[in-house]
Amino acid sequence: MGGRHAAMRAAPSGPPRRGGGGRAVNAVSINGVKLNVVALPQRKRRRHQGLPIVMIHGLAASSAFWYASGAQFLSLLGPCLAYDLRGHGKSARPDTGYSVADMADDLEALLDHRDIPRAHLVAHSFGGMIALLFALRRPERVASLSLVDVRVRPLQRSIEVGPVRIPPRIEQRLKAHGLDPQGLAAADDGIDYLNSVARIQISAGEEAADLLSALYRHPRLFRTAKAAERWIELTERASLVADLKRDAAFGASDLAQLDHPMLILVGGRSATRPSAEALDRLCPQARLRVVPDVGHFFPMTQPKLFLRPTLRFLYAMGRRE
Repeated sequence: MGGRHAAMRAAPSGPPRRGGGGRAVNAVSINGVKLNVVALPQRKRRRHQGLPIVMIHGLAASSAFWYASGAQFLSLLGPCLAYDLRGHGKSARPDTGYSVADMADDLEALLDHRDIPRAHLVAHSFGGMIALLFALRRPERVASLSLVDVRVRPLQRSIEVGPVRIPPRIEQRLKAHGLDPQGLAAADDGIDYLNSVARIQISAGEEAADLLSALYRHPRLFRTAKAAERWIELTERASLVADLKRDAAFGASDLAQLDHPMLILVGGRSATRPSAEALDRLCPQARLRVVPDVGHFFPMTQPKLFLRPTLRFLYAMGRRE
């Protein structure tokens, strides 16, 4: 599988900080961009050291997503590494470099920096695109793939994420906060959806949680209004949107080459289900599990539904190793 593969460089950037639960938090310069990295050592319940587990979050999220989803339990099976993608969380926000290829470059440079020759990759949402491209580029460095509610653009060009119909009472409340109900209903892409959520959180104040619950069945995605503002600024000032919309990192036919053990988890109410089902058909070692009655962010809102199958899968992979 062809594709651009930039030179990768990593350099340390100061001593690590200690976080809660034994986490080591560090800022590392990767390909000229400072990335925030969180490491969890393997917990002392196994006789042997497991392979590292590297976790990749989705758009508008951060490494905190994984801690809320129970990364400390995954560290029973091996040392865990999570990081904030460029432009996200506490990582730097350059003006350019947001294609899937750029982010896969960052992942490889980070693994090189941490002296990780081979790892299990766990990815949510957009993070799955990064994990899949990296596995195509460097199959020998990937032990397994755990893909959680991943939308794969070559398999699913559009996605229905906006509300089909907004009740009149909700429409009135949105207008009262200066928001455009028609614009929210017309969202047909993940980025449009995230922008809509961010603008509601910024504009609606204390009413934001109630409005989001009525529209999208979740209270909020961004931890604070400031975090929502940072996301809007990233989409408006940086090249993120343009980079993602023109990106052709790989095609559907490339995915049939992936012979890695692969767990695919998808929410029964998630708009990414077509991606999950297509991956299951294409990839010879894929195992699809539909989690009933949950949506896109179920690892964070109901972590047990993510942890149980993922722990079982990674434990089985460890036995094979």
